[in-house]
Amino acid sequence: MGIIKRQSLKASIVNYAGVFIGVVFFVFIFPHIISKEYLGLINLLQSVTLVLVSLPMLGLTHILLRFYSEWKSDDTAAHFNAFSMIVMGVSLLLFVVSYYLCKGPVIAFYQKESPLFLVYYLMIIPLVIIQAYTQYFEIFALAKMRVAVPAFLREIVLRLLLITLVYLFAYHFLSEKHFVYGFVLVYLLAFIALLIYIVKGLQFNTGRARAYISNPHFRSHMLYGGGMLMLIVFSNISNFLDGIILPAYLGLGALGIYARPLVLGQMIQVPYRAISLISIPVIREAIVENNMQKVKQLNKDIAINLFLIGCFLFTLLVSNADGIFGLFPAEYIVGKQVLYIIAAGRLLDMAFGLNSEILSYSKYYKYTIIFSLVMMCLTIMLNVLLIPRYGMNGAAMAVSVALIVFNVLKTFTIWRKFHFHCFSRHYLSLIAIAALSILILHFIPMLQFMEHHMFLNSMANIAFKGTLGAILFLVPAYLLKVSPDMNDFIKLLITGKIFKGGHKMEHL
Repeated sequence: MGIIKRQSLKASIVNYAGVFIGVVFFVFIFPHIISKEYLGLINLLQSVTLVLVSLPMLGLTHILLRFYSEWKSDDTAAHFNAFSMIVMGVSLLLFVVSYYLCKGPVIAFYQKESPLFLVYYLMIIPLVIIQAYTQYFEIFALAKMRVAVPAFLREIVLRLLLITLVYLFAYHFLSEKHFVYGFVLVYLLAFIALLIYIVKGLQFNTGRARAYISNPHFRSHMLYGGGMLMLIVFSNISNFLDGIILPAYLGLGALGIYARPLVLGQMIQVPYRAISLISIPVIREAIVENNMQKVKQLNKDIAINLFLIGCFLFTLLVSNADGIFGLFPAEYIVGKQVLYIIAAGRLLDMAFGLNSEILSYSKYYKYTIIFSLVMMCLTIMLNVLLIPRYGMNGAAMAVSVALIVFNVLKTFTIWRKFHFHCFSRHYLSLIAIAALSILILHFIPMLQFMEHHMFLNSMANIAFKGTLGAILFLVPAYLLKVSPDMNDFIKLLITGKIFKGGHKMEHL
């Protein structure tokens, strides 16, 4: 089995296991044991950290990923690592000073609706520092095509530590202050484990920063990194701005409710994240070799599989919305529309294939920066306009609309510059199958499997509709042969070869 498919399979398994753990505890259990305000506080700390962390990283991870394959024969990678560690250290110091000086505007922004956040305002500083180095080492692992262990630490270990922390707080073993401090400590422990793996397992080493600065390509690398810095800043603001603005208008409790269906809707993209990450090195090398036919075929093959999985998960989510919200406290029902809006936006995002990856690693990467700026401005404008009018539904609409516009712009540019796209007639088949499945399941009411037990009854309905929905979707998808990969996989399951090792997976 090729390294790409091996690592992709392992990362996908880890990601889905992590999502399962996260959904069970963070989405369904935690609303019953801690208040929505504390859930909102956790989400706000995470959102602010993820937006700010890109600033002190200065696009260095993108330089590493883009040019690493060209450095394998010499010590340039080691010199670049030394350069990055020093530059990130200095930029993080400047970030700490700047963040502290911005305390006044932050207080004015959150004081009315979310004063609890202001008590722990400075906790963002250690979180940003930890996340900056964590992301650099994760990208180093990605450049070496080793994503399974970092994914395990991020998706499994970190979540288990957070779950333990929340339970300790919920059952009064920790005070509020110790709970928030523990939140930072958990991220630090996960980072230490990652650092040990990177140094011991992947032989991370550093050379001389001056040697990298004297590299004849230093200026072009820095220009590329600067462009990618703008790209990631714009993208992070677009992706997490709703979680930052919403509590300023509606309070931390509203964010605590909003984030539950938000996470569920984003589950649709789990396979995209795993597959796109491990596909990046292949796309990068194919573009360097000017093998656009390989890029075209890879994009087309992956896109139909991603859209198939996305349509399948969208069908199950939408059809089980009533059962899903039966698992929440009654006040969380106001977030039901958020699930529909976010899921639709993420499904359409998957439908456009690997357009971000293709543009970002081509000579036309500047278009992605421009489009990301457009997306960021559109996201800010829509959040400010829609949240006061439509509440949390407005935040969901802002995210989804901006995401769709972003994808249309990227796909149109790829079609103009490279003369290919990822769409095929099978997209129409998948849309028809999903629509018909949702329509049929819509007319099946919530059944009373268990009297006077709403939680277990909701679980039983989800299991029943989920099984029926899987049959309604997968059978026609298999018969219409919308994805050769899915059909081959199902044949392996039917024959039992997948359990006996009697099959081969070709290299990508």
